[in-house]
Amino acid sequence: MSLLERQECPLKPIISSARHPRPAAVVPSGSRWPRRVAALGTAVALSVSLATAAAAAPDPKPGAAGNGLAIAKVKAGTKAERQKLMDLGLDVIDLTDTHAEVLLRGAADRAQLAGGHWQVEQVSDATDQLAAMAADRVTEARREAARRANPTSRTLAAGLPSGRVSYRTLDEAEQEMRELERGYPDKVKVFELSRKSLLGHAILGMEISSDVRADSGKPVFLTTGLHHAREWPTLEFTMEFARDVLQNYATDSHIKGLVDSSRLIVVPAVNPGGYQLSRDLTNEMKRKNCRVAAGRVPTRQQCAAASSQQLGVDLNRNYAAFWGGPGSSASTTAETHYGAAPTSEPEIAALTDLLNSRQVVVAVNNHTPDARLLRAPASPLEPVPAEVALYDGLARQLGAALGGWPTGPWPDVYYVASGVAEQEGLYANGTLGFTPELTPGHDGLERFHPRYQYVIDQYRGTGYYAGSSIRDALLIAWDAANDPRTHSILTGSAPPGIELTISKDVTVNSSPVDRNGRSVVLPSALHIQSTMRVPAGGRFEWHVLPSLRQSQQTSTLLQESWVVSCRNSAGEVQRSVRVTIGRGETKAVDMSGCPAG
Repeated sequence: MSLLERQECPLKPIISSARHPRPAAVVPSGSRWPRRVAALGTAVALSVSLATAAAAAPDPKPGAAGNGLAIAKVKAGTKAERQKLMDLGLDVIDLTDTHAEVLLRGAADRAQLAGGHWQVEQVSDATDQLAAMAADRVTEARREAARRANPTSRTLAAGLPSGRVSYRTLDEAEQEMRELERGYPDKVKVFELSRKSLLGHAILGMEISSDVRADSGKPVFLTTGLHHAREWPTLEFTMEFARDVLQNYATDSHIKGLVDSSRLIVVPAVNPGGYQLSRDLTNEMKRKNCRVAAGRVPTRQQCAAASSQQLGVDLNRNYAAFWGGPGSSASTTAETHYGAAPTSEPEIAALTDLLNSRQVVVAVNNHTPDARLLRAPASPLEPVPAEVALYDGLARQLGAALGGWPTGPWPDVYYVASGVAEQEGLYANGTLGFTPELTPGHDGLERFHPRYQYVIDQYRGTGYYAGSSIRDALLIAWDAANDPRTHSILTGSAPPGIELTISKDVTVNSSPVDRNGRSVVLPSALHIQSTMRVPAGGRFEWHVLPSLRQSQQTSTLLQESWVVSCRNSAGEVQRSVRVTIGRGETKAVDMSGCPAG
């Protein structure tokens, strides 16, 4: 029995699709995880204007990472006030129903906040907390070294599949991916995404399936980490989930069934350049990628320079669908800077290429730290999805697995955003995408990557996060990707061993953006194409996304068709069939006229 079948209402919405009653994007006052208070330093001003607070708190200084960082507690008692504060492009690191916390990186941040005449009730120097966090990393590294030296010690082993007790570096994660491929050669394929990162680093992914190198047309589930560099737990969750699946394949019938009948794709580090700078504490609070100037490729030294700390593109605002809209910023120093153009950043161009070539049915893009499960719409410019009952029903199952977190569209339970992964997946491909905001309940800067024990607890749903398991949520999402109700199936016959291609050309549009004083919409033309190899028996079953695609303007599906084709030995299209198919449908396609392979 699948996890979907174990739910009381599989793939059915818990509430009416027309109602999303959760209020503004705030931490509920009765949150089940009370704040774990960390050392934020001494408050230097209370109930004063920002101008007074700025004079009292230290300004950022060049040199070691974090020097001069401060956290301002700002009164923001309404949803409109909180959104207005977000729209400034400052680094808003927390929202409650009465206040926001803003990370101040320099005099420009303070001046921008002061210009809005916000009531700032406290400004705290973050230096002490950064030092305490660095000490935690040293302690965790020592424990990890001891664990590796004595891997059989039950007192040192953690509750994770790997047994780890410390955050991975990027090199460690990539080495581990290669080790998993060597250890499970029939089930793991490590691959490089189509483009390297801005700093020229390969972005690695793993495919996991039985007979993984066969192009077999199975349904696909994708999970990613580190769109945002400082959200370290997201790399851990994706790596641990991959290892978990492989280690339990032989003994867990549920996992075995998923691996045998579908394909898992894991991309642990979407933003490798930013993560390296954050993880080695050069710029620990880095969120964005390494873009220093539009159209220019920087060096690592330029990205790491003190003058560049506020620069970069927010990769989760750079996707093409609704790019440049509300909840993103044209300012290069804003934490939600959307970049020079849709998919201007190679990291997001690479993720877009992946989506356009893999028929991803469900995607979970992991983030920290705000105890929410988000789905599209993310912008007020979007319609209610035509298939909202299916989409929202799955979202609520995931939210329940995470402990009953607020679940729904971004604006309803979090804040407004544009150019995010869920929008791209839905409007270009028909992918059902989700963002869980994980490891909540911590204060200050620690909230983005708390002590490693909290990673262990969140993965299993134990300890501090009892009843909130990202492992369970990922299994539910994978089950959903494998469920015929969430995608389409093409069946038919063709000469054994030949390659079939499915393709269509689509266009997704940005939000209206200013270009030389004119409001324009920027189209992005996409070619979506996947292949499969016909099995030896000559009969195929191909799990694909529906050809009907969500409109960006209305709550309707665009009546589009797939083109299924085959080629002869000279590479010329020999047979081509158009197929119009909806989600949950199965249709037969006659490809018997294709040339023998």
